[in-house]
Amino acid sequence: AAAAHDPFFQLLSTSGVCRTDDQNKGNFDELWGKSYPECHDMCLFSRGCTGFEYTVKGKASRCKLFKGPILSTLPVGGASCYKKASKTELGPHKKRL
Repeated sequence: AAAAHDPFFQLLSTSGVCRTDDQNKGNFDELWGKSYPECHDMCLFSRGCTGFEYTVKGKASRCKLFKGPILSTLPVGGASCYKKASKTELGPHKKRL
């Protein structure tokens, strides 16, 4: 489960997929079989990642790492959409990992 408050990501939807402005073609990398922490950290440490979507269906898990601005969400059960906080949103107290 996700932490109650994550300073690096804003939870946009607990039951929806991320949507960008590219008419559903999607500018993302799709990875299967990753855990939530793996998906979270891959986006966190990837400079070009704008957010991620994590979906669990049965025993399958899917991680999408987005490369373009996430503008909205679309209701889909089992999916969560997280948008990476900008540097200004993180503020001056961000600790280096």
